[in-house]
Amino acid sequence: MFRIVLSLLVVFPSMVMATPTMHTLLSEGEYVQPLVVVEQIETEYSGVVSSFDMDVENGQLIYEIDLLNLDDSEITEFSFDASDGSLITKKLSAFEADDLDQVKAARVLIKQKMTFTELVTMAQKGQTGYLIEAELDHDLTISYLELKLLNVSSKHTIAFDIEELRPLPLLQWD
Repeated sequence: MFRIVLSLLVVFPSMVMATPTMHTLLSEGEYVQPLVVVEQIETEYSGVVSSFDMDVENGQLIYEIDLLNLDDSEITEFSFDASDGSLITKKLSAFEADDLDQVKAARVLIKQKMTFTELVTMAQKGQTGYLIEAELDHDLTISYLELKLLNVSSKHTIAFDIEELRPLPLLQWD
């Protein structure tokens, strides 16, 4: 038993050290900018992008993007390889109850005659860090964009009011 525990202590840390962190992958800069891929979806597909998320799978940076089709009550979930922007998977499903807040926020975004890309760009202005997550949401009668930015020392989350096109100071947190 002691040998098993000892071998895990020796092997596991080396495995963790070999796996690049998200910040390391982003700082190396060998990937397609997230908003370039989001804008491509906005151009090629009908609907409203409602979320962007970044993940590391097997040392590879992956972009996950959701597109709402409000006319058909469907959501398309895309996965892209961040290194070249190529499509990995595309999955279509019907709206579920937990998608309804995003649908409300998407309707406000449409009313503003803005795209998800334009909103994220506006919300990021003056902020530092790599965009790792962006999601439309609706809560307490406010439709907003929640952004997560990553820098070398921490993750920073902000909220941006879609209707008023301004940061929501009460909803800022680290």
